[in-house]
Order: sequence, then structure tokens, then C-alpha cells
Amino acid sequence: MTTITSAGDGTPDTTDPGRRLQVLGWAARAGIADYATVFTWKTWVLGWFVRILAQMLFFTTIGDLLGPGQARYLLIGNAVALVALHGVFATASTTWELQNGTLPLLVASPSSPSLVFVGRSLFWLPDGVACGLGGILLLAPVADLRLTVARVALLAVLLVLVAVTSYCLGLFLGSLVLTASDLRNVASNGAFTVMMIVCGAEVPVQAVGPVLGRLGDVLPLTHGLLAVREVLAGRAGSHTAALAAWEALVGACWLAAALASLTWRARRSRRDGTALFLS
Repeated sequence: MTTITSAGDGTPDTTDPGRRLQVLGWAARAGIADYATVFTWKTWVLGWFVRILAQMLFFTTIGDLLGPGQARYLLIGNAVALVALHGVFATASTTWELQNGTLPLLVASPSSPSLVFVGRSLFWLPDGVACGLGGILLLAPVADLRLTVARVALLAVLLVLVAVTSYCLGLFLGSLVLTASDLRNVASNGAFTVMMIVCGAEVPVQAVGPVLGRLGDVLPLTHGLLAVREVLAGRAGSHTAALAAWEALVGACWLAAALASLTWRARRSRRDGTALFLS
């Protein structure tokens, strides 16, 4: 039996950590239910995963034409970038509450809407990690990529990290277009395109120049991808750990920005009674 604590006026105490976790859990379950209406395991494997695998293979084949080592570079870059893409998908799924007509109810509830939005799109994380890890494992022989159990284990951890940090960016972008759902794909596709250019997925970061390189430093994927490249090259060490730490810091900053944006819009909406986060 779940015990519901009270804030003293009959409303649930939403500052209680247990209650916050419960809200996150229910939000995640709602997101999984939505996702289950789109994919079964058969349609995911034979449809979505095959589509992702084909994209990785396309770039890997181009790498074969460019010269030695390029197939490996492009396979790793695009596999990790597609993990990040799933995180950025949170931009679009954050707007589903408006489309479903549940946004006013979230604003009126005693819980923080931010908790709901954080948990709402978590289903993208295992999806992205499964696509990226599965693609690398299946296409490693094509790119002459040598894998060991230790490398695969570290790779899986880093892919989870990239997925989470990119998810934080997706949440922030979703907070900006929450009531402008027509812009959700523009925002997510634009962000991912920039990440593909400046984060080292297709070409080294140094090749895009110092200005765009600085932009890549504050985006998810950049440091996580470098860490993945070191692990798969057998050079994992203290520098790899430092890159992972920087990736986590970037993600934490984007999460803080997303929570601040969502909280501000919720408070404003409660104050003026619109209940739609209208600007």
C-alpha cells in the first residue's frame, strides 16, 4: 500500500522524494504505453531497427570509398549520433501533452509538470542505446572493428551517457516549443543537423573551425563520442574518463535549463490561468 503524505492542507506533499519518484514512474509508464501503440517487437526489429541499420551501413560504405580507417570512423560516428538522435526525439514527444489535451490538467495538478515531462519520454533512451549498440555489434566486421567484452561493456555505458545527455537537450528544446507543436520537428531536426556537423560524427571537430568547435563543446555527443572512439581503439584511460565527465556536465547543464524553463512556464501559466504555457 502506498502512503500519501500531506502538505497540511489536504493536498499531496510533492516535496517528498518518494512522491516525486512515483510521479516520474507514472509518467514513464504513460510514455511506454504510447510507444507500445506505435511498435511491437516485430515491427521494431524488422522496421525501425532495420532502417537505422541501413543508415549506418550507408555511411560505412561511403567510408570504404574514402580510404583506410574511414569506414570505422563513420560507423562509430553515425552509430553514436543515432543514439543522440533518439534523445533529441524528446523535443517532439514533449509536445504530445498539448496534442492530447492533458496539458491544462498537468498545470492544475499539485505535482510539478517538470517531473512529468522528464519521465514522459524516457522510452527513447533504451530504444536509442539498443539501436546504437546493436548497429556497432552487427556492422563491426564490415568496418574491421575489433571488439572485446570489456570494450563492449564500456561502450554500452558511454552510449547510455550520450543518450541521457542528448535527452536533456531534447527536453530543453521541447520546453521552448511546448505550445508551438508545428515547430517540434524543425527544432529537433535542426539541433540534430548541427550536432552532426560540429560534434565529430562525420568529420573531426578540428575540421569545422574554432567557432563551430566551441559550439560543439557545449552540445551533447561531442565528448561522449570522443570517449567511445578511445574505448573502441583500445585507448581507454583517464582521458576517456575525463571526456565522459565533461559529457555528463554538459547534460546536467541542459537538464537544469530544461527544468528552469518548464518550471517558469508552469508558474506563469498557473498565475494567469491560461494553463497552456502560452508565451
